[in-house]
Amino acid sequence: MQIVFLATRIFGNDGVSLEAGHWKEILLKMGHKVTFVAGQLDQSGILIPELHFQHPKIAELYDNVVYSKGDYRKVESGIFDIAGTIEGKIREVFHNGIYPDLLIVPNIFSIPMSFPLAVALARVIEEDKIPTIARHHDFWWERDRFNNSTMFGFFKHWFPPNIFSISHCVINSIAKEELFKRTGLKAEVIPDTYDFNSKTNQIDAFSKNFRSDFSLKKDDIIFLQPTRLVPRKRIEISVKLVKKLGNSKAVLVLAGHSGDEGYLYEKRMKKLCLKENIRYKFIGKYINSRRRYVEENKNGKTVRRRIFTLWDSYVNSDFVLYPTSCEGFGNQFIETMFFKKPILLTPYPVYLKDIKPLGFRTIEMTENVQEDVIKNINFLISSPSEVGEMVRDNFDLAKKYFDYKVVREKLNKIISTLNKK
Repeated sequence: MQIVFLATRIFGNDGVSLEAGHWKEILLKMGHKVTFVAGQLDQSGILIPELHFQHPKIAELYDNVVYSKGDYRKVESGIFDIAGTIEGKIREVFHNGIYPDLLIVPNIFSIPMSFPLAVALARVIEEDKIPTIARHHDFWWERDRFNNSTMFGFFKHWFPPNIFSISHCVINSIAKEELFKRTGLKAEVIPDTYDFNSKTNQIDAFSKNFRSDFSLKKDDIIFLQPTRLVPRKRIEISVKLVKKLGNSKAVLVLAGHSGDEGYLYEKRMKKLCLKENIRYKFIGKYINSRRRYVEENKNGKTVRRRIFTLWDSYVNSDFVLYPTSCEGFGNQFIETMFFKKPILLTPYPVYLKDIKPLGFRTIEMTENVQEDVIKNINFLISSPSEVGEMVRDNFDLAKKYFDYKVVREKLNKIISTLNKK
């Protein structure tokens, strides 16, 4: 089959982009042809800038719809005007050699980041009756900024649309129940997954330079926060934990980017790290989806600098911090299990419902970081054999429930159902 992923972006280490990459790997191994089409790409594919939610016209419409208290009719013509342009560009790509036997759209019909794209794509899918999987990582009703908008009618119609040829897929059971309750639409649950047969969870000739490149010592204890730098990831809890630990070898390493939510929170967290006088490294500038070298000017001289992947951060860490308030599922949780690291987390809803009951060994904490959490960390620091047993057990559990084989089985089921429509 010719399969096309169409997205606002497939770029960097956000969960939607990472999972698109995972699904591509799986589908290629299943014998399909896979093409990425997006408004921002950091890998091979077809670039259509108008698909990106940061395109100037799209961003302006977004602000008018989400933050304005005005009448939807005042922005409706602008939405449909741009939708016509985007629809033409999508059709041009599809009719230029990559018309999809199956279309996969991650989060386009879930979060209203681009209103014109949702309208344009729904038209194309419905008119051409294209078999489509709409994968929903999270929904608009889970975000305060959309709940505070006056545009509910628009959201309800397009996010997601009720089109016969679309099969819906969510990443947790809570979303499945809520989607059906709100729309009557049924969805298959396919959680975040990882290739647990991969050998990339070991230090190699490139990743062994990680610590020295960031001026970290061999005996430093790295507490990695691999998430984006946005408020719901609650970096302040990680700062508090490292402060309370009081260990001079402990270093908080933040490998994420601020992304589409602005840089104010990142600036606040840097100030907090300084105020609390902890050791920390914001390394997101040097973390990307692929390894490479870049040239930098340092003291008037041009020097080569390594760009690492998020995986290089994991293999060089000692603990992973995940103090998130909410997640669609938890890419970083699955990755931590694969890279065999102990995880410290605040129990978020999907973790409590879909992950914890499976039996994973974690260290749970509250916003205040209890004293028993600090004791547990100190025990693990002094007990490498206990850490080894914990992470091996977690790896085996994760391989059972969150390996690529889970996706293969469920995708085959969905594709078979779509072909019968």
